[in-house]
Amino acid sequence: MLLALQQATEPPFFSITAPDDVLGAWLICFFTLAVFSFLYKDNPFYKVAEHVFVGVGTAFYTLQYYEEGVIGRLYEHMEQAGRALGEGGSGVMDLGGTPVPAAWAIGLRSVAVLLSLMLLVRLFRSGSWAPRWAVATMVGIYAAIKMTGETQSKLVLQVEGLMRKPLVNPELASWGSDWAAVEQTQVFYTFANLVLLVGVLCALLHFVFTFRRGKVLAGASRVGVVVLMLTFGAMFGFTVLGRYALLIDRIDTLGDYTGGAYSLAPPPAAGSAGALQLMLSPPVLLAVLIALVLAVAAASRKRSA
Repeated sequence: MLLALQQATEPPFFSITAPDDVLGAWLICFFTLAVFSFLYKDNPFYKVAEHVFVGVGTAFYTLQYYEEGVIGRLYEHMEQAGRALGEGGSGVMDLGGTPVPAAWAIGLRSVAVLLSLMLLVRLFRSGSWAPRWAVATMVGIYAAIKMTGETQSKLVLQVEGLMRKPLVNPELASWGSDWAAVEQTQVFYTFANLVLLVGVLCALLHFVFTFRRGKVLAGASRVGVVVLMLTFGAMFGFTVLGRYALLIDRIDTLGDYTGGAYSLAPPPAAGSAGALQLMLSPPVLLAVLIALVLAVAAASRKRSA
């Protein structure tokens, strides 16, 4: 009952907390259509949307990094360390999941603050040595963490999975006449695992450069190249389908704002189709306005040329 009453009420003109408001609907439709206008060519509408997106994103991430990096990682951490060192404290606190003495925790955080201040020296002296030490420390630590994480997730776990996966599963049914369930048969299971095993071995052999490429290694290398191309093609197709999903979501969002609550037209009379409300809704009205402005600008450029 309450949900139906909430859906029946018109959205407010402007609200920060409400999920839908009239001004927000018009802004969403304008910026979405302004970005889509780049399909025609680079134009002022796209420039406005691009600059607003960059500005809002910069402000959002600046506040987020301030909350998480300065307030959360420095102020609250130092406050907890002070309580741990104070009277009745244990003298031990958690640092990255590891219990360490509070004095060590304060010292390590102080080193992080010092490196952060060294980065800011670049604003005053571009050729100073101080930012290089901070950047080198961050790049080295990130490379070490990323290298171990990528190796563990994309090499070690895959090799472990191949070693633990049997080529034969006696629990599956034998080959039968039901083609609809052929992927659940013993023959298909063994074939799929053999393709996976051969593909992984050939892809790894393609990157072996310490031996002379004879017929066997060259043939395995060619099979590895085919496997890599299929993998890259599948990744590209997945990316394209993901972009299409985003496009469908944006179009569906524009369709949500064609209702009478967001339109400039008055509510239709009983029994009418409400075509005027649709024509004066934010997506239709803004699309026509953007197309008209771009057409007039193109015509004026042709006339001046």
